[in-house]
Amino acid sequence: MEEKLKRHEIREGAFLILYQLLFGTTLEEIDELNAQAFDMAKNEETNEIVNGVLEHDAELLEVIAKYSKTRAASRIAKVNLVILKIAVYEMKYCERVPNAVAINEAVELAKKYSQKSDSAFINGILSSYMRELDGK
Repeated sequence: MEEKLKRHEIREGAFLILYQLLFGTTLEEIDELNAQAFDMAKNEETNEIVNGVLEHDAELLEVIAKYSKTRAASRIAKVNLVILKIAVYEMKYCERVPNAVAINEAVELAKKYSQKSDSAFINGILSSYMRELDGK
C-alpha cells in the first residue's frame, strides 16, 4: 500500500532526491539508501515531481534564468536551483497546485535547507513568474 503523504512531505522528498541526483547518485541508489537508513517520505506523487523536473529540466532552467535578475542561473546555489525547479514545474505543469502554494512551499524549503536571505531571492523569482502566468 502506498504511503499517504502531505503535499509538503511530497515536495521535500522530491527535493532530497533531486538534490542527491546532482552528485551522480542514481535513482536506484537513492531508493536503496532510503530503504536502509533514512526512511525518507516518498510515494508516487514524489516520483511524479522528480520525473517531471528531470524531463523538463532545460525548460525550467530557462524560466529561472529569465527571472533571476541578480545572478546567472549557473551562479545560483544548487540547493536553491532544485527548489526553484520544483516550484516552476508545479506552477507550469500541475494544475491542481495553486501558484501561491507552490511559491509558499518553495520558500519554506529554502528556509529549512538554504541560507536565510535565499528565501527572498526564491520568492522574487517565483512571484515574477506567477505574474507572467496570471497575465496570460
